[in-house]
Amino acid sequence: MARARSVAIIGGGIGGLTVANALKQIGMSVSLYERAPYFIPTVGAAFGLQPNGQISLAHIGFKDQIEKIVNPIHKWQVINENCEVVAKTDELREFGKRFGYFMGGALRAELVDILKEPLEKSGILYYSHNMTDIKQDKDGVTISFDNEKQQKTVRVDMVIGADGIRSTVVKQIFPQTAPPIYIKKNIFYGMIDNIDEQTSINPIVREKNTITQNFDHGEFLTYPAGDKGQCMWAVLYSADTPPSTNDDAEWTKMNNQHELNQCLAKFRQSHPVHECAAATDKQRLLHFGLYYRQHRNDGWHRNRICLLGDSCHATLPYVGQGANMAIEDAISLATCLEKNNFEMEPAFQEYYKKRFNRTKRVVNISRYMGLFYHSENPIIRSIKLPVISWLINSGMMLKSLEKEMYGNCPVPIEQKNIVK
Repeated sequence: MARARSVAIIGGGIGGLTVANALKQIGMSVSLYERAPYFIPTVGAAFGLQPNGQISLAHIGFKDQIEKIVNPIHKWQVINENCEVVAKTDELREFGKRFGYFMGGALRAELVDILKEPLEKSGILYYSHNMTDIKQDKDGVTISFDNEKQQKTVRVDMVIGADGIRSTVVKQIFPQTAPPIYIKKNIFYGMIDNIDEQTSINPIVREKNTITQNFDHGEFLTYPAGDKGQCMWAVLYSADTPPSTNDDAEWTKMNNQHELNQCLAKFRQSHPVHECAAATDKQRLLHFGLYYRQHRNDGWHRNRICLLGDSCHATLPYVGQGANMAIEDAISLATCLEKNNFEMEPAFQEYYKKRFNRTKRVVNISRYMGLFYHSENPIIRSIKLPVISWLINSGMMLKSLEKEMYGNCPVPIEQKNIVK
């Protein structure tokens, strides 16, 4: 069977960066190609770096660096439209004490900096490389790139497509793939610096180490991120189309402001979403539509080319696992390659078998949660908050979280306290 010693990774997101580090550590000759001219810190971009993601990154030597950028979450609370707490638990703190990893918020740019540093030092991270073609034969894969200076080709044993939900690699090896599915929901997503000093914002939102949610109009969410007092907030709302884009930056800015005003108008003036929006610099506000990808059931590889992360199982944000699933993919793929002595076919098949059910479950749970949160059915709307409150207060939600974040993590950890 064909063995791979050299690999090209297409896409420098969190999944691509993680798999580049993991494969480099097991002795493969690695090159990573990113089409952007450099890594642009996404304005307002925080995300949930969950215990399973942290455990997986610790497995390849990043434990100390990760601890410095994660703001641990100890409490979880749900508020109603009057900003009254209707459900609250501090059991998230106990997870961290028992297993050594807390749920947490992190800044995407800080994680990217950690992961790209060893690759840049080794000279194996290539910017401004836009893949235009990919061809494979029995002996290897030839990749064609356009970059800002010239056209070039690269020859390797193996290729990993980690280039996101609109993957170019997917189009090359699975040309009949359906496009990503827009769920007719958009999100505004902002960052507030020094949240402790923002006295105009309701203290409930400013509570330390706490994730706060409200479900009266879609979903409103806040949580701490980073280690410098930042707070991430988001509001999700129904829409017929994703946010408009235009080459005219001023037009886009005005359009976003108009849509933000329409979104905020659905909430009572006393709702903290108004305070969060007012405290956010408009340069630190993101606005985008929500998409997911139907799970592939015909494998994630073709011969020497394999997929990873959003290119094969893009999920919605309702369970906060998108980036974490890509990180897990990276560790699992590296483990399968090493276990199979770098023979691609058995390694890719084992990787798919290990990852398919877990990632499909996450994609489906997230989709169903979104349908529940945003339902316009009057019966569902009437029971939504009581059901969510009961799930949190009864501990049912916490047991499910424990199993997914610790028990089902692909990197083994201490098992004695994990829910079976």
